[in-house]
Amino acid sequence: AGLSALAADRTGLAVAGTAPDAAGADAPPEVWINLALVVVLLGYLLLSIANKLVAATAQRRTEIAALRLVGTTPRQILAMMRREAAVVAAAALAAGLALSAVPLALLGQGFLGHPWPAGPAWLLPAVAATVVATAYLTVELPTRHALRTPPADGLRAA
Repeated sequence: AGLSALAADRTGLAVAGTAPDAAGADAPPEVWINLALVVVLLGYLLLSIANKLVAATAQRRTEIAALRLVGTTPRQILAMMRREAAVVAAAALAAGLALSAVPLALLGQGFLGHPWPAGPAWLLPAVAATVVATAYLTVELPTRHALRTPPADGLRAA
């Protein structure tokens, strides 16, 4: 009531409700378009990184064959590669967090008045799980494929 009285005294000032519109959307369509664009760009980035990791792991076929010829078991090779995938995932998460912390804090301070960004809390664990799953799959699958090749054939192909 007080806001309506204030708006009545000033021309051009109107009071609007904060409830979602009839369609139930609380954000304008431009926000959804921007969000979709960001998701598509991040998906493309994830795909290119996954492709690079698969190619780098597949190029190590001769190394895997040599390890098998000197007595390393496939289980030991898989364990080694999984540890390497864990290091890659940890480095990616640490670098991503370090590189995004300052810009997000500055944007949060500028737009929201506090240094932490707004958004759903589940987003950070979902991104971390996606990075870990990508690192694991892009190393595990080519390694398993390389282990199916006999070691002598793997060295001969190089």
